[in-house]
Amino acid sequence: MISTTGTPPGRHLPFLDGIRACAALWVLLGHCHLFAFGWQRSQSPWARPLDLLLYMHLGVDIFLVLSGFCLALPVVRHGNGLPMRTRDYFLARAWRILPPYLVTLFLILLVNAVVPLAAWGRHAAGPTSAIPVPVLLANVFLLQDVFPSTNVINGPFWSIAVEWHLYFVFPLLVAVLRRRGPAVLLAVGAAIAIVLTWLRFRYPVLSDAVPATIPEPPYYIALFVMGIVAASLAADPRFQAMRARLVRYAGIAACVLCLPLGAVLWTYRIIDGGNVHRFFDHADVIDPLAGAVTAACLLLMCGLPPRHRLRRFFESPSLVAIGGYSYSLYLVHIPILAALNRWIDYAGVSARSAGTTLFVLVAVGVPACLLFARVFARCFERRYRPAGRPAHRPAPVREGA
Repeated sequence: MISTTGTPPGRHLPFLDGIRACAALWVLLGHCHLFAFGWQRSQSPWARPLDLLLYMHLGVDIFLVLSGFCLALPVVRHGNGLPMRTRDYFLARAWRILPPYLVTLFLILLVNAVVPLAAWGRHAAGPTSAIPVPVLLANVFLLQDVFPSTNVINGPFWSIAVEWHLYFVFPLLVAVLRRRGPAVLLAVGAAIAIVLTWLRFRYPVLSDAVPATIPEPPYYIALFVMGIVAASLAADPRFQAMRARLVRYAGIAACVLCLPLGAVLWTYRIIDGGNVHRFFDHADVIDPLAGAVTAACLLLMCGLPPRHRLRRFFESPSLVAIGGYSYSLYLVHIPILAALNRWIDYAGVSARSAGTTLFVLVAVGVPACLLFARVFARCFERRYRPAGRPAHRPAPVREGA
């Protein structure tokens, strides 16, 4: 077991779905706030808690760490090897990610052919009914992280491209984990992130002829690796004897790391549209700190007893259900909110106050997004079930080694 009171590593961990749901809702409500107020913090101290919605980008950080954690759990339980053939692994990832993504892209393009996105987005920036071929190709082949200027069809698509490319690196990271352990893997992830980030600053555009960049953001591989390392510490039998101490240290680390994260967020806090670039200009510091806090919290959560109030909150049926279709929710929420926001403009609601717009977006748009995403997920989200034996046989691991 992870601890004397924690969750056995072989069981499903429903709190992961709850955390995933909270991250998705943060992004969803953040975009509601963005449609209504833009990058404008609240003027009233009573509404100041709403300013947290401006930092919805941190929800994407949580998604990336969770992705590494969830992918690594079956690997760690399988003796630090892929629990299936490499070919089946890639098919499973493609089957999981691509169908919902491509269907969402098709639906957006279908609507765009009638009502151009520039007419129903939150601002005039966006493609017209005649989408340029490079933009279309980059979105079809998930290259928005390499060609950032093409990410104009649906904002959240950029992070899907990042995760899709990280899937190709995952088997190599697993090999490092199996041969060298989590500490070396963490060092390798940090080194790659530093080198790629330096190259991104040194060469903003790789070629004048082809405006490609180092995959954006280059340091997200570090967040992905943090999730893998957290899964290793949480479930690898080799750490059984020290599990309780690891969980305790994770709690301390989470608290300690919150101090520099809070300081950086305060220093580069978002005030309005004029200074929001300061936040994103320092994302290479903010995101790794947020990723480290997330990874530490995941390890801590694994060590909590099932009846702990924090576990019970994240394992509530409503959150677990939303977490089950959070990927679809992430894909489809922007077009739905944008369409509703366009209707609000036509109806003259936005002329009354931004607060009224936010209320309508939350009261009508959020349930609409949840309902549509749930139906969408049932139709298009599928799991790939590989046949045959796994490629890697788990090596016997002595308890407490």
